[in-house]
Amino acid sequence: MKQKELEHQEESEPINDRHLNYLKCVLISQLLLEANDELQGSNAFKQNVKLQVNKTNAILERVYKQGFNVIYHNNPEMCTNVLNKIDSLIHKIKTASIDELVMIDALVDNYFENKDELIKTQKAEFNKID
Repeated sequence: MKQKELEHQEESEPINDRHLNYLKCVLISQLLLEANDELQGSNAFKQNVKLQVNKTNAILERVYKQGFNVIYHNNPEMCTNVLNKIDSLIHKIKTASIDELVMIDALVDNYFENKDELIKTQKAEFNKID
C-alpha cells in the first residue's frame, strides 16, 4: 500500500487505547517542558534539559501524528474539547501547591471509588467548536 492509503486507513479506524496513549505521551512531555521552564532563573533550570525535551517532543509528535489523526478525524470537536480539558487539568496540576496536590489526588481517588454516583450528580460540558 502507498503511504497516503495507509494514512487514510489509519485515520478511519476506530479510536482505541493505543491512540489515547499517543496523546498522553505528547502531553506528558509537554508538561515536563513547561515544568522545566518554570525553573528558569533558579539553579535547577537547565537549558540542555529544555533542548533535550524539545527534541523528544518533536520525535513524539512525529511518531504519534498518525495516532492523533485517528482521534481528530473521527471527531474533531470532541478531540479539541478533550485536549482543552486536559490542558486545563495540567495547568491546574502544575500551578497547585503541595497541599492542593494532595487534595486533588484525594478527590480523584474519590471520583474513581464513587464514579457511578458522581456521574449522576455532576456534569461536564464541552464547548461547541465553530
